[in-house]
Amino acid sequence: MAGSSSALSTPQRRRRPDWRPRFLEAFRASGNVRLATNAAGIDRSTPYRRAERDPTFAAQWAEAGQDAIDVLEAEARRRALNQSDRLLMFLLKAERPQKYRDQMSALDYRHILEREAERAAVEYGLDPKEVIAEAKQMIARHPR
Repeated sequence: MAGSSSALSTPQRRRRPDWRPRFLEAFRASGNVRLATNAAGIDRSTPYRRAERDPTFAAQWAEAGQDAIDVLEAEARRRALNQSDRLLMFLLKAERPQKYRDQMSALDYRHILEREAERAAVEYGLDPKEVIAEAKQMIARHPR
């Protein structure tokens, strides 16, 4: 009986269920930390603390985030193909920027600069030529 009394005096820790699988599943589905922590029944700070000390969990969380983005891309692609020319162009620019990016020449930039300088000069009662000259100097000091 001596063995049983020592067992009674030692408190037994109740193990909580592992929250990580539910968190990762919910994060993969939503891409949202708040929704995933609510689904897993944990505090919002818990996965951040775990990721700091557990590189395996950090990698699993990052992978779940990439999976969530893949779902978004698939839905964006579906919508772009079915209903949105603008979204379609956005996806093409993202995937093949060398081909679909907006390309402006120096002449285009100069025209925009002059038009905006004239607009600002009128608004503030300044000489448009002086405003354009100042803008060109600023651009020369900070080239793209």
